[in-house]
Amino acid sequence: MQFSQFVKPAVLAFISVYSLSTHAGLTGNVGVVSDYYARGLDQTGGVSVQGSIDYSHSSGFYFGSFASNVKWYDKTGDGVNDSDIEWDFYTGYNSKLSDNLGFDVGLYFLNYPNQTKFNTIEGYASLNYALATKYPTVVSAKVNYTPDRNAYLPDPKNQDESAWYVTTQADIKLKTDLTLTPQVGYAFGDTFDQKRIGGLDEFLNYSISLTKSFNDGFSAKFSYVGVDLDNHDNKVILALNKSFSF
Repeated sequence: MQFSQFVKPAVLAFISVYSLSTHAGLTGNVGVVSDYYARGLDQTGGVSVQGSIDYSHSSGFYFGSFASNVKWYDKTGDGVNDSDIEWDFYTGYNSKLSDNLGFDVGLYFLNYPNQTKFNTIEGYASLNYALATKYPTVVSAKVNYTPDRNAYLPDPKNQDESAWYVTTQADIKLKTDLTLTPQVGYAFGDTFDQKRIGGLDEFLNYSISLTKSFNDGFSAKFSYVGVDLDNHDNKVILALNKSFSF
């Protein structure tokens, strides 16, 4: 796909969202990461430029979109990377069950415009609990499920296999502008029956991140990410981000 073919629908989507009458809940961010890792797996093998736009309503309903360059390996054996753009969409609802306990449910559409065979729809649900300690902490747990996790399958056009991903993390506010986030996740399900299907085996991933906020919506994030799969390296990642409101 030519870059112009990607930009045009992105601009149209942006205009559509921006035309909403209530702009108070409309936010966005742009950033660059030294490497794009998702659930412990490398998506680019190098620098990635990313951005997102989100709309949230006072009722708890929200929707948004995330885009990034990717560089997936050659699954088809023709010497060409199978995908170079990821452009995702998501929608959901979040609210509080009590002063400290909240929940979030929604759907995520993982979209690869020039390799639609990898596209996946995924549902998710999470709980989060705020701890009023010396270092204010939010502990969360999330479950993701898809009936067809195409991106992990060696032959996604002819394979329909389900997958689960469960993860938990703690966002620990060391200072007003400094947050430490340890995380661990586990991917399993029919998709990861390696002996029957090929491709990946079940895996555990983990990370620890330190995020520093600056003035005017700027932030920097230092992360160490890892996964317990052979031939997949652990990585130190630096990210720079700018968030803004409309």
